[in-house]
Amino acid sequence: MIRIIYAVPENHETVHKIVQTKVNKDVFFDLVEKVDIPALLASDFENNIIIARGISYTTLSKKLKYARAIELAMTGYDIMRGIEECKETYKAKKIAVMLSESIVVEKEFIEKMLNVELAVVVVRDHAHVSEVVNTAKGMEIDAILGGLTVYRQATQEGINCVKINVGYESHKIAIYEAFSVANAIIEERKKGELFRIILENTNDCILAVDSIGVITAYNEAVFKILNVPSKTVLIGNNIFSVFPELNEVHLMSIEDKEVNILKSINNKMMVINTKPIKVNQKILGTVLLIQNVDRLQKNEIEIRQKLSKKGLLAKYDFEDIIGNSDQIKKTITIAQKYATANANVLIIGETGTGKELFAQSIHKRSRRKNQPFVAINCAALPEQLLESELFGYVEGAFTGATKGGKIGLFEMAHRGTLFLDEIAELPLGLQAKLLRVLQEQEIRKLGDDKIIPIDVRIIAASNVDLQQKVENNKFRQDLLYRLDILRLNIPPLRSRKGDIREITKFFLAEFEDNDHLRVDMTDEAIIELVKHDWPGNIRELRNICERLLVLSINGQITGLEVKEIFQILPEYVRISESTGENVKKKKMTQKETAEMLGISRTTLWRKSKQN
Repeated sequence: MIRIIYAVPENHETVHKIVQTKVNKDVFFDLVEKVDIPALLASDFENNIIIARGISYTTLSKKLKYARAIELAMTGYDIMRGIEECKETYKAKKIAVMLSESIVVEKEFIEKMLNVELAVVVVRDHAHVSEVVNTAKGMEIDAILGGLTVYRQATQEGINCVKINVGYESHKIAIYEAFSVANAIIEERKKGELFRIILENTNDCILAVDSIGVITAYNEAVFKILNVPSKTVLIGNNIFSVFPELNEVHLMSIEDKEVNILKSINNKMMVINTKPIKVNQKILGTVLLIQNVDRLQKNEIEIRQKLSKKGLLAKYDFEDIIGNSDQIKKTITIAQKYATANANVLIIGETGTGKELFAQSIHKRSRRKNQPFVAINCAALPEQLLESELFGYVEGAFTGATKGGKIGLFEMAHRGTLFLDEIAELPLGLQAKLLRVLQEQEIRKLGDDKIIPIDVRIIAASNVDLQQKVENNKFRQDLLYRLDILRLNIPPLRSRKGDIREITKFFLAEFEDNDHLRVDMTDEAIIELVKHDWPGNIRELRNICERLLVLSINGQITGLEVKEIFQILPEYVRISESTGENVKKKKMTQKETAEMLGISRTTLWRKSKQN
């Protein structure tokens, strides 16, 4: 709030009318009934504007340090009106005009115009008033013309005196000026507050220096980033004396160069950028923006972590892998050991065995568990599009590129895990680029010349024999060496048929929750499921369970219904030469089947005959 103090104890009615046209909620207008100079000097605050006239203005303008003093100026017309009043009231021919030094009196002009003789007496301050009034007693004058203080003193001394009245226009000019100054202060404070908010809410260190290196502005981050004691005086000190490491940077910047360098300050690596302060093409100083490299890297990690909110999180853990067979238990144990390492993993398994489930579980148990898990199917996109997805691109890199460019999956997965599914389908051109990334731990976006360091663990997966691909010149041997450090073989469902009952129970429960259905599966139905060879593995079993649930009658799935389902399965679901796999069918013995179902071999024989 800005306070305007009207320190002229007269003409208040006129002042009220003028102020009503200048209403401002941020400005308080205060009328003073009695001028008290000591009290006004005590109101020497930046948010105060004092309107005064004559001697009061002269005194305040000299002694105020922070408050603004605005003069209610007397015009030549005001003085001439006062002289006319002296002539009419006292028939005065000789008049002493006693005014402050700030008021100019056109003596010769007024004498000629009004046919009077004037003696102009300058009043320095309030203490001087008594002296000049007493001096007037010895002068051959008919009256005194002066301001309020002179008028009061002369009247007490019994001397003829007329008080100068300031006209309406002078009041209006002074009040309008006061409001204009108040608005300027308010706007300046808004800008200053905006500048302060920007300055102090920037995590980077900001230093402003003039052309000779004297510090003129800074933010609080300077003390923390540059490791300077908080009580250190910066303003007015030369940057070289406080930060000698910045001597070279400042000298470069005043040569009208924008500096962008890495430099060690107090044993910490900093990125320093400078911007020259120019006015009329003349360099008046420099602004230095200093960033801690460690902090930049931390911010980068935090940003990439926020990207995980877009779905870049591993959802599954080892507890989500269903089964108690020796084969799956052994596989889980190996995968858990791999999770504690940091080397790349190659997962081999037929389609539908749950390779991504294992990849996510490994990530979730690794030291990278709090970082992104990013997955992509290498067979799902054409080569150019796949390359842009993996490495990202800058604006204008190719026709149709998104404005502003795009961050690649490697960058998204920084400090985390990148899962490359169906790695065998990766084009040879991209295989070479992937190999370089694995060797150098850095990428370059499409259309860019900048190198971006990355820290990514690769988990690749394939449903075909990669060594056979190498022999057929469709996969690089050196890339396979980089990927195949920790190998994990996922057993197909036909080799762990003992888990079928448990897996089926899980899927049925999942679908029951979704569809509000409740079904039971008979032992005969489980036997029929076990007989199947499951070329589509777990994924196929899940689909069969969902279909059986829909077709179930009276909340029960029987062996007959399972048989009917398998009889109408399309050919592509069955194992055939088109899968590209040489699969040896292993038939479970009656003993193994009975043990899996928890029944005797006799009961199993009877149930089989019934179907």
